[in-house]
Amino acid sequence: MSSGVGVVNDALSLFEDMKLRRKYSWIVYKIDDGKIVPEKYAEPGTPEASYDSFAQLFPAEEGRYGVFDLEYQTAEDGVRNKLIFIMWAPNSAKIKFRMLYASSKQALRDRLQGIHAEVQCTELSEIAFESVFENVAPKGANPVIKS
Repeated sequence: MSSGVGVVNDALSLFEDMKLRRKYSWIVYKIDDGKIVPEKYAEPGTPEASYDSFAQLFPAEEGRYGVFDLEYQTAEDGVRNKLIFIMWAPNSAKIKFRMLYASSKQALRDRLQGIHAEVQCTELSEIAFESVFENVAPKGANPVIKS
């Protein structure tokens, strides 16, 4: 199901810079005036680059999308990363907003080539780092914590 919501070019160019140049640790997107737009992003090495800073930007009453550059380490492969797509549609949001974010997700996902995993979250416990890491990292991996 499509909502007719479009994706602005800035949303795509930020993602490409994140994927190809590792310029950003994460990006948060929102729907604004019928378009998916970047709301906030963080550069690696800044205090805002942590997963905790990223997760705090998902409001309790509104939906959001996010992409996080998850770094992990395994004994066999060393340090690796995965680009994780998160859809946030909290149960506490109005049904209209939850439906809008659910029906608009594919418009963004289809344009973000290179996502390794997707997580859909409706409660704070599901967006917690431990929960996301457990769902997307390989067995036996350890997180590389960003400052």
